[in-house]
Amino acid sequence: MLYYRKLSRADVPKIEAHFLRLSPADRRRRFHSQIDDDAVRAYCRSFRWSERAVIGACHFDRLIALAEAVRVAPDRAEIAVSVDAGWRHLGVGRELVRRAAASAGNSGMATAVLDYTPGDAPIPHIARALGGDVDAAQAVAQLNLPAQNAAGQIEELVEDIGAALAWAFETALWPLRVALGAPRATIDLGVAER
Repeated sequence: MLYYRKLSRADVPKIEAHFLRLSPADRRRRFHSQIDDDAVRAYCRSFRWSERAVIGACHFDRLIALAEAVRVAPDRAEIAVSVDAGWRHLGVGRELVRRAAASAGNSGMATAVLDYTPGDAPIPHIARALGGDVDAAQAVAQLNLPAQNAAGQIEELVEDIGAALAWAFETALWPLRVALGAPRATIDLGVAER
């Protein structure tokens, strides 16, 4: 089962594990430099949670992708996304960026930027799919965020509740699946990929 949810300080071990699974090339794309395992761990422990929204895509109990929307100015966020190799080209990154952008807009930010490595096709593709602009010469994509309003906040709340229900359902079924030795079947509760 694939579901999306906001992550918190309690999820730092899962966030670390996700980043540590990234290949050296994927780490370079995500962090814009080559960083080792110790730097990954330090980065995860340095999060200022009040300045960021972190949304994860989970497959059963494993975090397979995440997007961070970090406030870099009063009305501007920077969004970074990473997806495990086996989950790419399935719309997971796009959905994470969409949710991170919505969260940033609901926090009063007007624009979001996504830096990317020149020649890296997914970020420009995602930005264009979400109505953003891409400056290929600068390797920067920009999204204009919707104004903060009650409808957007309600939509985000409904998505958060749906994710919590999916997680609770999966947690309740996990012991039964393990006891029966059943394969991991996909269950669609309306919170998976749109």
